[in-house]
Amino acid sequence: MIEHPRNPATDDAELFARLAHVQPATLGHHVSGGALSPQIRALVPVRRMVGRALTVRQPLPDSTPVFRALEALRRGDILVIDRQGDHHIACVGEMVALAAHHAGAAGVVVDGVVTDIEELREIGMPIYARGTNVITARVMNQPGGELFGSVTIGGSVISSGDILFGDANGILRLDGHNPNLDKLVARAMADEHREIGWRVKLAERHSLGELNRAL
Repeated sequence: MIEHPRNPATDDAELFARLAHVQPATLGHHVSGGALSPQIRALVPVRRMVGRALTVRQPLPDSTPVFRALEALRRGDILVIDRQGDHHIACVGEMVALAAHHAGAAGVVVDGVVTDIEELREIGMPIYARGTNVITARVMNQPGGELFGSVTIGGSVISSGDILFGDANGILRLDGHNPNLDKLVARAMADEHREIGWRVKLAERHSLGELNRAL
């Protein structure tokens, strides 16, 4: 199994606290890419998910790479699993989700399918995937897995350490090294504040086009 070096842990508390007050779609007004495919959708109720990606490439129905990743989880990580086009065999179920949850994971994102959906809902941690199935991965200890490298999830390339920001509508990948990220978040927060007044004006039958200065 290939295991890439991980970057040191970062202190994201302030940034993540700001993102908690913004909708991903509001931030999406100001970016042109980075959204994962809408086929990767929330399978449990999600208000917000924000954290650093911990990536796994799992090309075989072998649970070993996921178990190894669970041992490396840091609090606030999001477990991100690239199933390499296998949308039939589930790699996450109740026990994997419980292990991730108790390790402090902020969520799980799978380009593939999961199982035990009722139990996953009870755990309450954000879970995104393409769907569910009843055939599951198992421990095989075969070569081919890869940890902490770059993976492709829903058409977006994600590296360990990237910021994932999601809600019930979908997920944005954010580059934590982007020098303009703080400005983007500030613009989104200003948009959210402005929309408080817009809701009142729209109820008073003001024109949305005029509010947007589009007319």
